[in-house]
Amino acid sequence: MDSPKHLFSLIYNIFYGFSLSALYGASTGAALWVLGHTSDVRGYLEAYFVTFNSAVACALVFATAITVYRTQMTVSEIIETTFSKRELQKTDFFERQADFLNLRKTITFSSSFAIVAMAIFYAARFPFHGLPEYFFIGAGCLKYALGVYIGRKIFHIAHMIRAIGSIRVTKDIFEADKLDGIALYVNTISTMTAIMVYVVVISDYRSPFLYDTILGTSIKTIMLLPAIISIPVLALFNYYPRIVIRKIYEKSISRSLRNIKLKMSRNNLSEFEKVSYLLDVDRISRDDLNYRLRMTLADLPMAVTVGVALLSVIID
Repeated sequence: MDSPKHLFSLIYNIFYGFSLSALYGASTGAALWVLGHTSDVRGYLEAYFVTFNSAVACALVFATAITVYRTQMTVSEIIETTFSKRELQKTDFFERQADFLNLRKTITFSSSFAIVAMAIFYAARFPFHGLPEYFFIGAGCLKYALGVYIGRKIFHIAHMIRAIGSIRVTKDIFEADKLDGIALYVNTISTMTAIMVYVVVISDYRSPFLYDTILGTSIKTIMLLPAIISIPVLALFNYYPRIVIRKIYEKSISRSLRNIKLKMSRNNLSEFEKVSYLLDVDRISRDDLNYRLRMTLADLPMAVTVGVALLSVIID
């Protein structure tokens, strides 16, 4: 996430997401035609692409999941490039990384929420019976399973970042801004995830389900589950990078000030000149640090607001 090439790959991921979503709708519609459900094909396609907004919702889920999968090692690589293995072994970074890469836990967690989605959408009742209904439930299960995959990944990325907060800084990493890629990654994934959750939740909440089971319209409240889960996860994902990067960079600044003070002790300068110079360096460094974090992390709410405003037009 640290070059124009990665930004172009993000565009490709969005394209792949919409392509996969359209392919799901088209292929399931074709399957209905081939299997003799010809009378349901038109209604099914209209519901998938328009009425239930499943095409857009699934597209955003696919695009975000692809982006997270293809860039999942970005933060680890930045951290392992910046710090030595010996430094990282003094933290719980590698334990968090192992949890992050645990395929069994990922599959188990996603499968569990796919089952939850199956129960929710079966109780909500699509206005179809048989195969068309199963295809819609399948799309819902995919959305929940991939959404939980995304949430689990960013949750453990946040904990990997948290793990390096206590690391001892032994070199100047502030001047080179070696952790800048983390902030950009957090911004990108957070924005995509927030927009994805909004569209999925609003699409399901406003869709014309039958609600003719014993649960009635109360099932609509359960459809808010992805939003309820995502709020603390996204808050965690945005909170830790800001705090940890600041903490590490402050350590790096303090180290640089000590080195400068040591060098000045060998020069024929008055105590007043030494203190004045150190204060100036410290002030400039702190101002630069505040500027970097503000420019990289504080613009997230604006990006989310703009994205939500544009996509809500589609939903309405």
